[in-house]
Amino acid sequence: MNLVPTLFEKKEDCCGCGACLNICPKQAISMKEDECGFIYPVINEDKCIKCGQCKKVCAFQNASQNNSPIECYAAVSKNEKQAKKSASGGVFAAMATDYIDKGGVVFGAAFDEEWKVHHISVETKDQLRFLQGSKYVQSDIEMSYKEVKACLDSGRQVLFSGTPCQVAGLQSFLGQEYENLLTVDIVCHGVPSNRMFQEYIKVLESKYRGKVSDFTFRDKTIGWGINGSTIVNGKKIKIWQSASSYLFYFSKGWIYRENCYKCPYACEHRPADITLGDYWGIEKQHPEILGKNGWNESKGISCVVVNSNKGYEKIQKYNLTLKNSTFDKIANGNAQLNKPSEKGNRCEIIDILENSSWLDVDKRFNKKVGIGKYKSRLKALIPRKLKRMFKSI
Repeated sequence: MNLVPTLFEKKEDCCGCGACLNICPKQAISMKEDECGFIYPVINEDKCIKCGQCKKVCAFQNASQNNSPIECYAAVSKNEKQAKKSASGGVFAAMATDYIDKGGVVFGAAFDEEWKVHHISVETKDQLRFLQGSKYVQSDIEMSYKEVKACLDSGRQVLFSGTPCQVAGLQSFLGQEYENLLTVDIVCHGVPSNRMFQEYIKVLESKYRGKVSDFTFRDKTIGWGINGSTIVNGKKIKIWQSASSYLFYFSKGWIYRENCYKCPYACEHRPADITLGDYWGIEKQHPEILGKNGWNESKGISCVVVNSNKGYEKIQKYNLTLKNSTFDKIANGNAQLNKPSEKGNRCEIIDILENSSWLDVDKRFNKKVGIGKYKSRLKALIPRKLKRMFKSI
């Protein structure tokens, strides 16, 4: 006699990708939040027909990636306006623009009006702005995989971007190769929950006595780095990484999902056709392409790891400037290409969240940070040429 499947034994065995949600033929699975807002699949036993498809489709528990890097690049979009709106070099925006120009559809992460991140599809250049820029929050896939399949089956060209586990979840859900699908995964550190970020927004609104109308995790007007900005009551406010409880704990790796600390995709074997990220440390790895007659790293530079023949053929066709690099050079500044993030003081932060809210996390941060909160501001004042010199040393 078949039993209702057990989707995971421990939280570290579930990445919340939603593949099981999308594959269930009876809609017996829903995603429920835990005490910290992380989503996990729950089976309605009254609807479940015990077919077992949800267990078979779990890519995270059955990870078996064989891809290895074919080519690696430093890259920037030739469209400067487009690159300016992006977190790094504008590579994804260039790819997405090409798909949209040719009548295709692009899937990626976007905020809604309540500051929750969902995966959505866009088909116009005007809509593309919703997908641009980093979002340091787990995107809720919802029923996007089914939507991707419908587009593919109708013959449309599809570009899908997400975290490695989301890309792997999509591939497992589809169960076959599609020539009209290109997948992109990001160099992912780990993901906080939507509730964490929404509570952080409330802390900002209380602090600045107004409604947050815009939030940017990576504001390049401050410089290429992990400093953001927000708009409250029409006024732009800089959000310095070393002075923000959310950005600081994100960069430390203390507020991710449990499974992020044992991520099977934090290595050179990536599930997507192309891996994108920031080329951190490029001033040390490729000083020859920077400087007076080279690229301006303050505008952001992307790293590109090509993992499939399809990815290699595609990347050559976009409106990009590509410079050859190596996986080792890229991974030198992107630790998550070598190993998963470490927990650090996660237990302490999570214990606060399980019993309270981000307000108390913020209080903990302000009590402990001290003068360190001024670190990112001081770094922003150092001239770019001087920074490059220090880093090269």
